[in-house]
Amino acid sequence: MNVSGVTMAKIVFLGVGGWISDPLLGYTSFAIVNSKHKWILVEAGEGVFKSMRICGLRLSEELAGVVISHRHGDHTLGIPTLLQIAKHMGLKKLRVVSIRDVLAAILQLVEASGSQNTLSILDLVEVRPGERIRLEDFEIEFTEAVHTLPSTSIKIYSEGKCIIYSGDTAYNPKLIQFAKNCDMLIHEASGYSEEAHRYGHSTYQDAIEIATKSNVKKLVLIHFYQWPNPIKTPIQKELEILVPHPCQEIEL
Repeated sequence: MNVSGVTMAKIVFLGVGGWISDPLLGYTSFAIVNSKHKWILVEAGEGVFKSMRICGLRLSEELAGVVISHRHGDHTLGIPTLLQIAKHMGLKKLRVVSIRDVLAAILQLVEASGSQNTLSILDLVEVRPGERIRLEDFEIEFTEAVHTLPSTSIKIYSEGKCIIYSGDTAYNPKLIQFAKNCDMLIHEASGYSEEAHRYGHSTYQDAIEIATKSNVKKLVLIHFYQWPNPIKTPIQKELEILVPHPCQEIEL
């Protein structure tokens, strides 16, 4: 991306829906692309490779890794296809970064999908909550989320910017400190009804409260159960709220 001759980093949203959403929304997934064209993919649900192609992202050596918050299918089922395409293209490895519960599930998924031929290029990197690791040009940290199975929220540092991704989570006060003063919070917003809490998800109000209390600069709402509703929740401070569509790019 070039603005006035200056190359800038960006986030490309590949999908913004959840597992039971309208398929036109796609499953929640996004790429963070830095100014040197290195990038990471966050979440890899069913059809993620197709979404990458539609949104103009090419699977190549510039991909530093795939980062996954938890093992539900709308976050992991695209991994076998990514592995098959990567092997076909001659890539030496596809790195997947997550907690142990997710990495174990991915090995089972590779076996169940008959993709054992790709194990030679699968590079699994375990991260524990509270641990911070470097992934080429990116730094990544996980913290525990509040969901129906082991799940995490993720902090990503890229070129002096701090991006927080809630993952799938009910309202989580710990996320306030984790996101403190970051540039962008990408937070799931499964609707206005508190029924979402029963399934380990958040409302619009939850996401906005986390954003305002953590003093982030921008809030991006994703993982919609249905087409996004108008955002009518009152807030106490100025906050830029974005609702992206698939393939939308946002500069960092």
